[in-house]
Amino acid sequence: MTWELSDLLRAIATTIVIGIHASHHWWFGVKDTVTMNPEIFIDTFINQVGRFTVPIFVILSGFALSKSEEKHPFDLKIFCQRRLWRIIPPYILFTLLNVVGRSQFLAGSWQERLQQIWQALSTGMGDYHLYFLGIILQCYVSYPFLRRITFTVKNLWILLVIAFSLFSLRWISATFGLLPNLTSFLPDGNHVIYWLPYFQIGIWLSKDHGWSKQLVSQWRSHTWGYLFAIAAILELGEFYGTAILKNSAEAVGHYTRPTIILVTLTFLLWTISWQIKEPIKAILSNKIFASASFTTYLIHVWILRAIAPLEVVGGILYVPLAATVSWLIGITIWRLVKLKRWSAIAFGA
Repeated sequence: MTWELSDLLRAIATTIVIGIHASHHWWFGVKDTVTMNPEIFIDTFINQVGRFTVPIFVILSGFALSKSEEKHPFDLKIFCQRRLWRIIPPYILFTLLNVVGRSQFLAGSWQERLQQIWQALSTGMGDYHLYFLGIILQCYVSYPFLRRITFTVKNLWILLVIAFSLFSLRWISATFGLLPNLTSFLPDGNHVIYWLPYFQIGIWLSKDHGWSKQLVSQWRSHTWGYLFAIAAILELGEFYGTAILKNSAEAVGHYTRPTIILVTLTFLLWTISWQIKEPIKAILSNKIFASASFTTYLIHVWILRAIAPLEVVGGILYVPLAATVSWLIGITIWRLVKLKRWSAIAFGA
């Protein structure tokens, strides 16, 4: 993994996350688990196969923190200050922006309003994309301990076995009702326990002394691409099957599925094998997309609300349109606020 590839993956992941949210009205199972047409299939593919993007974000966060230690030795005090300033202000701002506009908030007493604000801040559900900031914050809290775990192939295999076992138990108990005692024992998908394995993999990517690159070089890039395609087909087939079984998409299209780990890891290994072309390198060199990605992520849900009338064009056209508009506005806002300290902090610039 290199900084260059990290920047590219950040831009790709941000684009696909926007696509996932923009495709919500058209993916399979939202209205029923019977209807299928090209629009539903394409948007379901984006929505479900694209689920590897949030784990990729977590991996990139771990990689960036660990890689930065090559230039700046770890200092706990400085680390805490920088990470808190990176996450807390935009988390509070965008939580408040959504909460204070709700009819329930406007109609409530001051005590009820304060309770609603506290509930939104404490649960990460102030807006539907803010849960990710809560996950990242918990990963940051764990970083001073996780950074001490040495990378070895043995440790990697132990981590993967634990992760696959945890995700499989969660999926089996939630989908088929087996092992009912585990259902109440295992936390929901937003709990940090499901995200720390990805975070640790990101940390190790900066400390594996070229092991991952050596592993990937054993096969050609298109072979890794085929493996990712196979994993994507398995993940999509698993989603369709369980959605029909449960007669619901929302209940089964979550991140805590073993197929999501498989898709994420095969995509990651495939990208490590890429030879980035010069035109792409030139675009990445100015770091606009990588630097503006967090701002774009924070504001894209508001952009989707603003352009909701354009959904009449249909899911196939609306998804790329939403991603393009979100990036254009996100980069514009990032440029406007990046040189103003408090605005930059509030908007993740």
